[in-house]
Amino acid sequence: MSVLGVSMVIATACDADAVKEAPSLRSGEVDVEPETLDSALTGSSRWQLIQQVRALIAENDIAPLELPPPVSDELFELGEALFYDKILSGNMDVSCSTCHHPRLGSTDHLTMNRGIRGVGIGPSRVGAVVGGRTTQPLWNLHKLQTGLTVDHKVPLNPDGYVIPLGGPFIPFDWQDDAFDPDMLVAAGQAMMPEVTDQEMLGFPNENDFTTACALDNPPFNFVVCAWGMMMDRLGAIPEYVDMFEAAYPGVAFEDMHFAYAGNAIAAYEFRAFFSNDTPWDRFVGRYDPDTGTLIPPDNNALTNSQLTGARHFLDEDRGNCTSCHAGNAFSDEDFHKTLAPQFGPGDTVPGGDGPGGLDDFGRMRISGDPADKYAWRTPPLRNVMYTGPWGRQSHYNDIKDFIRHYADPEDALLDYDITDSVDEVAMHTQFLENRAAIIAEGVDPILADVDVSGWWTVDYLVAFLGSLSDDAGPDFSHLIPLTVPSGLTVDR
Repeated sequence: MSVLGVSMVIATACDADAVKEAPSLRSGEVDVEPETLDSALTGSSRWQLIQQVRALIAENDIAPLELPPPVSDELFELGEALFYDKILSGNMDVSCSTCHHPRLGSTDHLTMNRGIRGVGIGPSRVGAVVGGRTTQPLWNLHKLQTGLTVDHKVPLNPDGYVIPLGGPFIPFDWQDDAFDPDMLVAAGQAMMPEVTDQEMLGFPNENDFTTACALDNPPFNFVVCAWGMMMDRLGAIPEYVDMFEAAYPGVAFEDMHFAYAGNAIAAYEFRAFFSNDTPWDRFVGRYDPDTGTLIPPDNNALTNSQLTGARHFLDEDRGNCTSCHAGNAFSDEDFHKTLAPQFGPGDTVPGGDGPGGLDDFGRMRISGDPADKYAWRTPPLRNVMYTGPWGRQSHYNDIKDFIRHYADPEDALLDYDITDSVDEVAMHTQFLENRAAIIAEGVDPILADVDVSGWWTVDYLVAFLGSLSDDAGPDFSHLIPLTVPSGLTVDR
């Protein structure tokens, strides 16, 4: 099809009503490369494409991204210090930012996280203990209110309390004392890496936390003991005492527990990692974070290729990507079986699921429902171009290969070659040959209606995903403070 032909196809719809009446053409309708379309599609043809995308935005109930709940400057500054300070780790060698680093898009660009005993950040980090899962990005956490992580191992229960791993690890009265009702899940999640051995805590008898706090089963008393010792460390630093009391007026530091720290970290994450300064947001309309006023939509914000990718992504008769990546956060927060490959060593170190403890059963680990085996939460897509490698376990260094997986998930799993898809040579031995087991559990039927085929379709989808990326990135190192109250080094 010529460029003129593309214009004629696009011209079949002149307004929202016409779009709905137009034939449900599949992805093959545009067979010119994005660079050609960007330069060739002008005037009324571009306007018609804009109108098609706007109609699809309305059909998908996509509105301007809401601002996160406001937090005081004092609470933000406390959370910032805690987020970057290694004093919260048992060995004082890792902070929240070590894995969720602003210079790396709030992730670490690794297939699996690297926690204690290491030096450096991201792909250059050496000597660290390897974790069982990929580091999750932190963008727009205010949109993920029902639970966090790919299996929702930090969910809300029906009474509105955070129950990590399905248990009352964080005392409910602590949550009543300290958690902002608008930040419950994020505050709870912020408390868990500090008491996870490989991530920040350390192993038995490795530091004062793991030596003084006796392990029990279930380990509720242990984590409360460790959190108490963290507060003792912080309380020995006058600057931290002042910051806590400024962040929580009327509460003396001696009456605080670690839930106050978790809430502060969440407050920092909500404000620092809020992203709505993207071409997509300018096209849809965006709220000014400083004034709260709505900035009107800008028809010039997206290129032709971004518009074409958006049309394919949003249209249920084309790509139907919004069947999972729904709303303005582009996640339905639900769980789906996508036949993703599996790397060991599972969810925890040591021991995950299956023979040898190297598997990871996904949502089933939390729900206990066999029907949830190998089901994973739909990831949100904000700043997705900054958070590779891509996939539930960072299976692909090239986002195009990740998108191509959805052309035929079963064939993609059977054909998957980790040596071609993952640059980290050390991870090549971690591939778990359980493809038959994954396939046997089935694929989500909804994927049968997802279509990424057609000339240049993957390129157009990548262009659209690029429009979800914040103008301030990919390096957000401007967020990093120069120092922290403990005086420990800040990962830069």
